[in-house]
Amino acid sequence: MLGRKSKNLENYEYFSKAAFSDIEANERFKEKLDFLSLSQIRRESVNDLKEIYVQNRDYILSNFYSRLLEIPEFNQIINTYSSVERLKKTFDRHFMSLFEDELNINYVFTRRRIAHTHARIGVLPNWMLSAYTLINQLIVPLIVKACQRDHYKMLDILLAYDSLVTIDQQIIVETYIEIQGGSVVNGLGEIIQYNVQLDQIKDLLQFQEVQQKDVLQASELMEQLDTSIEEIAASIGDISQHTQISLEELNSDLSSLQHVTVILQNTDEGQQKVQQDVAHLVERVNSVAKLMELIKGIADQTNLLALNASIEAARAGEAGKGFAIVAEEVRKLADGTKKSVESINTDIQELLQLTNSINQLTKNSAQALHEGVEDAMQVYSTLAELNKTLQTQGARFEQIALTTRQQAVSASEITKRNKNIAQSTVRSKQIVFETGEAIYKLSKMIDEYRSTTISKNFIISQEDIIELTITDHLLWRWKIYNLMLGFEKMSEQDVGSPQESRLGQWYYGKGRELFGGERVFKELEKPHFEVHEIALNAVNAYNSGDKDAAEQYLQKLAEVSFTVIEKLQELQKIILHQKETHMK
Repeated sequence: MLGRKSKNLENYEYFSKAAFSDIEANERFKEKLDFLSLSQIRRESVNDLKEIYVQNRDYILSNFYSRLLEIPEFNQIINTYSSVERLKKTFDRHFMSLFEDELNINYVFTRRRIAHTHARIGVLPNWMLSAYTLINQLIVPLIVKACQRDHYKMLDILLAYDSLVTIDQQIIVETYIEIQGGSVVNGLGEIIQYNVQLDQIKDLLQFQEVQQKDVLQASELMEQLDTSIEEIAASIGDISQHTQISLEELNSDLSSLQHVTVILQNTDEGQQKVQQDVAHLVERVNSVAKLMELIKGIADQTNLLALNASIEAARAGEAGKGFAIVAEEVRKLADGTKKSVESINTDIQELLQLTNSINQLTKNSAQALHEGVEDAMQVYSTLAELNKTLQTQGARFEQIALTTRQQAVSASEITKRNKNIAQSTVRSKQIVFETGEAIYKLSKMIDEYRSTTISKNFIISQEDIIELTITDHLLWRWKIYNLMLGFEKMSEQDVGSPQESRLGQWYYGKGRELFGGERVFKELEKPHFEVHEIALNAVNAYNSGDKDAAEQYLQKLAEVSFTVIEKLQELQKIILHQKETHMK
């Protein structure tokens, strides 16, 4: 029987002045045990509590879940994710663990697993505390009833139960706070990490700078082009006008050329006729020459006959004297005829030579004139075709002149718009600068909110502390980046030392205590120091006006910073793996 005779309670004292519990546990759990002064001796009172629970198990579970099902939120969650019978078995195992399990790290993680499960399905921490209150309302009367004859025992069991349930609640509430803290750390961390990845602002500002120069240069060139187009339009207009005049003159000249061609054709035909007449003249002169040759032959024969007659008259003597005179006269006549014929023949030969020369010249002249006429006709035909083409081109030239004038108007409009673009580019550059500055201010506001909220209201797990250091690290590099953009001012003192940063304080404090033996933890120290050294060089270079060197240091800082983050994430995985072994 649990009951025994009641004693006077005036000297009863459950509160312990001992500062420490004699139960061994990990650091955070040990703090709770020490605060409640829960000892092995008091732990023994739980055995009586276990007996009370086992005797009333069905009563407690039935009434507890009946009450939960009356609450709409619990009813929905129970029917969505499980069933009453399954939950009764789970709850029974949990309550038995209160009485049977050792208060160690596994005990803690069993409660943490419960908190994680309920948080995942949407059970709020105030509902969890309400559920514990319902359990208390069921169990406390049972304890009082079982120990009503022994008030000392009753108080021991009640207070032992209260200590165990308080530890349970503390672990669960702490886990909820840790989950919420992790959510805030990771949520704000993700926002900040996304924010610090907006490192295109520098590139965008540089692009805007180049774009502004290009637009201004393009505007100047467009103004020059506008002037040139106007000059070209004016020149083309003048050329078009002169071209039209020249084309009209060409039409007139072609008409004259056509008239000359007709005259040349008529002349050619007359020349052909002259050539034919000269040829006939040459033939007649040749005929006369032949006749003179015949007459000369007759004269020669007559002279020979006269000579023979003179000889015969001389032989005849006096009787042939008259004949001799006649023969002499005939001979003289024949000689005269011969001389006349020779003189005529000489003139005819000269005339023949002259007519032959005239004939050849006429022939050559006719041939040349004929070829000239053909060439003139070909030239006229070609010029006529060229004139047709030029007339077409002239019409096109007029169209080109009109188009050029229109282009000149368009170019003037483009120049005007380009000036507006140049002004917009200047404003765009200012907007980009203001946007970058606003993004940086926003990241600082988020970080201030994160730091203030986390430092005052949350319990942070080791993996979330590492997440905080990663975010701090990114923000710190982001601060150097914004220094280069002119959004931040930093001095050598602002950089600080590796030991003073959040990562440094954790690394040389709690981190070394918990993970000092890990390989990756040891590998983290060197790049952590390098980051601070490079950042210091970047700040000094920028403040001394050497922006090129500062840019190089910033690039190197990004590379080393990436190594630091890799090491921290690897260490984070080790912590999560260790937790998973306890949460299974």
